[in-house]
Amino acid sequence: MYISIDVGGTNMRVALMDLDGGERIVKLESHPVPQDYEVGIQEMINVISDVAAGQEIQGIGACFPGIIDENDMVTTANNLPQWSQKPIKQTLQDRFNVPVKLVHDVQGAAIGEALYGAARGHDRFVYFIWGTGVGGGDIKRIDSQRYFMFSFENGHHIMEWGGKLCSCGQRGCPEAYLGGANLQAYFGRDMRDVSDDDPGWDLVVEKAAQTILNTLIFHPVNLFVFSGGVITKRPFLLERVKPIMRERLQLFPLPEMVLAEKGEQSPLYGCAGLFTIDLIG
Repeated sequence: MYISIDVGGTNMRVALMDLDGGERIVKLESHPVPQDYEVGIQEMINVISDVAAGQEIQGIGACFPGIIDENDMVTTANNLPQWSQKPIKQTLQDRFNVPVKLVHDVQGAAIGEALYGAARGHDRFVYFIWGTGVGGGDIKRIDSQRYFMFSFENGHHIMEWGGKLCSCGQRGCPEAYLGGANLQAYFGRDMRDVSDDDPGWDLVVEKAAQTILNTLIFHPVNLFVFSGGVITKRPFLLERVKPIMRERLQLFPLPEMVLAEKGEQSPLYGCAGLFTIDLIG
């Protein structure tokens, strides 16, 4: 049994994972993430103890919305600044006496899909997030044991010179047009009140198609796996971008484009799966 932890900007999910004889989530709890690190790490320890009660744990895998450096420290976590440069890994190892692995949240989710989801059996694919933000990862299977992966910020390249101001400080980034909060500002109302046939989606589809095309040019793969709140709640968007891409795409064939099979549980599967492979990058 393994413990998987998915730490977001507001909540942490802690799961007991069974990878023997068919992977499954045995138990799952979700709790708010305290901004204060000392309070938060103690809360995490308490939840792990509760979820793991009575089970022999082989390892703990955790993913965070921030860059993990060579010392296994979270270096940038905009939503959880007080968790930056804290001994998360060492604290959990000392408390539970098992191996602990930390990864960026994109890496955790992508590995979940590579091992147990939509990309199972593929040698290489792009994991594309379209939710609150836009981002991605390029994952390559080297052999049965080793995977190479790096994350990239495809939501922050300049797609339209002098375009909308983005949170990163640049103008014309894909995220300025496609990110969840920016979509709500664009439509001028709660997204739950925006129908799938609203004509405003035309511009969104145009920007999304160009973003995927630009990503493909730098990451020429045969499979894109999509996740994130926007695309999973509006799967019609994926179908609408395909004709635009077919029309414009000259350098490469149109890749297969699918939704993440494990959905929002992908990071939990990936964090447990870290103990079955060697992840490079």
